[in-house]
Amino acid sequence: MIRTPYRLTRRGLLGHGLAAGGLAALPATRALAQTSDEGGRLRARLYADIQNLDPAFWTSASDALVMECIYAFAMQFETGTDQFTAQPVAFSRIEQVDDTHIEFELHEGIMYSGDYGEMTAEDVKFSYERIADPEVDSPYAEDWAQLDHVEVTGKYSGTIVLKAPFAPLFNSTLPATSGIILPQAAIEAAGGQFTTEPPVYSGPYRIRSWEPRTRVVLERNPDFTLFEVEFDEIELIPIEDPKTAELGFEAGDIDHAQTSISSMARYAETPPARGSFQRFTGLNYYWLGMNEGNADLADQNIRRAIQHGISREAVVEAAYLGAAEPAAGIIAPGLTGHREANLYDYDPERARQLLDEAGASGLRVSLAIQQTAEDLAAAQVIQALLADIGVMVQIDQYESGTFWSLGVESEGDQWRDLQLFLFSFTMQPDPSWATVWFTPAQVGVWNWQRFDNAEYAELHRAAASELDTEARAEMYVRMQDLMEESGDFVFLTFEPVGILTADGVEDAMRPDGTPILPRFTRS
Repeated sequence: MIRTPYRLTRRGLLGHGLAAGGLAALPATRALAQTSDEGGRLRARLYADIQNLDPAFWTSASDALVMECIYAFAMQFETGTDQFTAQPVAFSRIEQVDDTHIEFELHEGIMYSGDYGEMTAEDVKFSYERIADPEVDSPYAEDWAQLDHVEVTGKYSGTIVLKAPFAPLFNSTLPATSGIILPQAAIEAAGGQFTTEPPVYSGPYRIRSWEPRTRVVLERNPDFTLFEVEFDEIELIPIEDPKTAELGFEAGDIDHAQTSISSMARYAETPPARGSFQRFTGLNYYWLGMNEGNADLADQNIRRAIQHGISREAVVEAAYLGAAEPAAGIIAPGLTGHREANLYDYDPERARQLLDEAGASGLRVSLAIQQTAEDLAAAQVIQALLADIGVMVQIDQYESGTFWSLGVESEGDQWRDLQLFLFSFTMQPDPSWATVWFTPAQVGVWNWQRFDNAEYAELHRAAASELDTEARAEMYVRMQDLMEESGDFVFLTFEPVGILTADGVEDAMRPDGTPILPRFTRS
């Protein structure tokens, strides 16, 4: 059974496969990056609408993509290379003096919008200490877990002082959203935090308009001087189903989009008529989670039975049509701590035995997914596999805004009814960014499994300060063992990334296929 509990009609969303409005609202047009000889407009896909643009509280990769356009980052990953190399942006100089002291200087003349003046070292101090402050309760506090304080040594200079060495600093903190610098006065004027209406801009673009679930229009920020931008406008269209985005690209309605993984082989063999296709090795990980806080799944034997009842190979093949490989963890190949093998493999006979021991014959569970073809294909295979061991699965499809609140305690009590769910998390190129979301502190925030393990928490803390690569790798492998031993996880795959870019557009991509839209130019 498939149930689709959302406010719009099933045809209205699944038929078009996108958030309300979206592609259906676009006029048929030629490549929009080429509509003007001067400046022009770039149209790109967002996989979901924006929800929160506060660096301390953002919720999705769509938020992060927009933030990279509207704020000046301290550092940014280089594009057009196969190595993750961070380069200073707002910083004019950054130097690690020793394991716990990092000196920095800002470029002079970085201006905030409104009456907030020039970016200074005081803003660096406020921004980084704000995320680290336990009273702020940022879900990204772990990005600054070892921050002691920021010492201001001049108007534009200072020293980041750490309590202990911190391996992720240059991999997933400073070059990412937790490295964004904002003025204290603007945050205080917004009441201490904000969501979709930024109180200030400092990046290459600013938001001109936002039509929820339809489009976000960015316009060039005339006060930005750190680097040149090519396009006067960037229009971002929320399209949840990547196959719908493919149709929009082929029709000439968007200039840049991530494809479905199942379409990658087709595009690699026959590139689109009006553009190019690229494949990237992605870092994002995809798994089946189980909420051990749900009464029907509280028995670990039941969760272990579900683990044994699922063939990763069958699920990944159905969802991705040979474009992805089964995974053995959440840390991608090439990163410290990648794990080579699972502990619990497909064994339907053992699964039935465990269900009998738990007295769980006739078990019925729900499986929450988003509205994508890959999720649905994966869910239907899981449904069939679990039926074979005597577990009946109801598939519940949700639009993205509703889905991303299902396991969040602050959104109400719906987390109690959550049972199985298919999840994909974005990554930064440091293993701590994979493991941080499953600590006890993240229970009811991003840890929807409610996995609560003291050894795991201590290993996560220690690994972030471990500078020996081999010792650090052993810690992260052990953490993934603990995750699987809990019965809460079935690791499925690391998602490769397929990118379509229109003729006339020169993209700017991180090594993992993440676009840096302000760096796009016309070719």
